[in-house]
Amino acid sequence: MENEENTDTLPAETVLEETEVVEETETETVEETPETRIAKAEAEAAKYRRLFEKEQSKPKGTPQASPNVEETVLLANGMSEALMNELKAVAAVRKVSLIKAQSDPIFVAVKEKFEKDQKREDASLPASRGSGAAKPKKDFSTPGLTREEHMAMVKAQR
Repeated sequence: MENEENTDTLPAETVLEETEVVEETETETVEETPETRIAKAEAEAAKYRRLFEKEQSKPKGTPQASPNVEETVLLANGMSEALMNELKAVAAVRKVSLIKAQSDPIFVAVKEKFEKDQKREDASLPASRGSGAAKPKKDFSTPGLTREEHMAMVKAQR
């Protein structure tokens, strides 16, 4: 039990060393002269100047939103999703923007084939939904009229 209590407290030597370190740093800051302050400020300014120049020298590529904007514009102009996927593939291989990839011969050929297929699908006849003949109207001479149907026709005439 006694050993457990002793492990919780720090030896007295360690506590003294920590206070000495604190005192030393305090004395250094107290002795700071205007010349040392100016030197520190100039060093810090030089550091920030280097960081700024480093940031300015980085190559600025196309923004991340640019492909999304191009894609949105092309979709708004009526390009289908299937053609958009083909255009993205051509743009990735050629390493150009989507707008410039539209004039690539490979994409032009793919687009022509796609448009031919679309025209062929649009030209084909849809499935028949019956003859579309009109249903005959019932009149007083129609055989098999019920009493309610006959009364409704009489009321409609008046």
